Amino acid sequence: METTALHSLLPFPTLILTCTTFVVVVVVVFKATAADKKRHVDGRSDSGYPVIGNVVGLLRNRHRFLDWASDMLSASPTSTIRVHSFLNLTPPGVCTADPTNIDHLLRANFANYVKGRRQAAALSDLLGRGIFVADGAAWLLQRKIASREFTTRSLRSFVVDVVGAEIRNRLLPFLSAAADRGDVVDLQDVLSRFGFDNICNLAFGTDPACLDLGGRPAPSFVAAFDEAVQISYRRLLSPVPAIWKLKRALNLGSERRLREAIRVIDDYAAGIISSRRCHPGGVGQPQDLLSRFAACLEEDAELRRSVGAEGCGEERFLRDIVVSFVLAGKDSTSAALTWFFWLLSENPFCERRILSEIRKAFEPEAEGGRGGYEGLKQLHYLHAAVTEAMRLYPPVPINSRVAAGKDVLPDGTRVAAGWFADYSAYAMGRSERVWGKGCGEYRPERWLNGEGEFAGEAEAARFPVFHAGPRMCLGREMAYLQMKAVAASVLDRFVVEPVRKAGPPACELSVTLKMKGGFPVRVKRR
Repeated sequence: METTALHSLLPFPTLILTCTTFVVVVVVVFKATAADKKRHVDGRSDSGYPVIGNVVGLLRNRHRFLDWASDMLSASPTSTIRVHSFLNLTPPGVCTADPTNIDHLLRANFANYVKGRRQAAALSDLLGRGIFVADGAAWLLQRKIASREFTTRSLRSFVVDVVGAEIRNRLLPFLSAAADRGDVVDLQDVLSRFGFDNICNLAFGTDPACLDLGGRPAPSFVAAFDEAVQISYRRLLSPVPAIWKLKRALNLGSERRLREAIRVIDDYAAGIISSRRCHPGGVGQPQDLLSRFAACLEEDAELRRSVGAEGCGEERFLRDIVVSFVLAGKDSTSAALTWFFWLLSENPFCERRILSEIRKAFEPEAEGGRGGYEGLKQLHYLHAAVTEAMRLYPPVPINSRVAAGKDVLPDGTRVAAGWFADYSAYAMGRSERVWGKGCGEYRPERWLNGEGEFAGEAEAARFPVFHAGPRMCLGREMAYLQMKAVAASVLDRFVVEPVRKAGPPACELSVTLKMKGGFPVRVKRR
């Protein structure tokens, strides 16, 4: 259908030129692939070719993209590679797994490495001018507001209360019913639904009841959001960005689906914004984050100007806040917990040690989740076990910046203005240079000191899962609270048994690192 539509829009000479170019490219790629096989008999690919860039390696390794990138970074003497674009249509760049380079990008020379046009072009249809793609004053002012809200004691208490209530009223009853029936459940989907309910309660003061015992389908927003994220991320990975831009202009294929998904997202966000204005939270400071952002927007003329929220622009800005919060809270912690539960199933000693720690930290409870703040702080081994899971399977496996001006990385790699500079937390977790010969082992003990206390707070450059420097994730403590509360409550009551037993699950590459095909498990009462 797309070919027919394109044929009708292109004049005959243009169509001939397009077809000829396509044939030439196919021939060049075929020859380059043959040469690549001869030069790399060990299966490794280099960082690309001067004309066709990395497209050969990308096509050959698209099913194992993260491991392919990790192989190339491991083979590089500096853990840094040069990445070429297809036909030089876009600026080249570098990708690194070196902690010193990452510290340079994210902290030491922070001002030179921005989100830039590359990410804005691919993600702004979904994220607008939200904090994840904003630069300059627009980012700084959003960051200041978020920093103030994320450090208040009342918000921390609110997070524990919300998570605890969701665990007691939704997650544990859902798993109990599945255990009683002997059902196979997709734990990845369950945790994603749980995460969506949590972030909506925390950020917007609404309860979508996505994780419901009645088994009703998730809100249409969830499916639309997932599809919009996936398509937007594929834009970033596209070796020829002109293709998706042309499809967007012609409203074809995935770009048409993206436009439809964003329409659903916009309607959902508008409903949330309207509901918060009708019910702002009662007397005093509103609890939910969206209401707090809206209040700051009304009080701060500089913020309104910087984010373009004058007049009708305020609705768009608040819409971008809604989408950014959902992106931050829906799938990041659920992805981390999914890999955590799989890793525990492969390492029963670690599971037994976590159980022992949980039962020492908490008094026996007849019902409800183990979500007390003081008790969660005592779970050092669980904290280390969750951190170790994220070292091997980081929720955001690759992150990107763009160089505003020319620079030289600490390892001597030159970066020109306009080049992208990516760093791979996934590759770092598999790097012997960073973590030693046991880097591939799941070993929570590496994060504990001699007294058995968690001692990994200063590992930002070696462990950039929450980023580093001025853009360090503000929700880090809250994410840990949520993950530890869920893990402690589930492990205390249930044994999680994966249905699939044949080796490590495959990764599904998206903004967050999910298991391909989900994580089917049976849960049994302890």
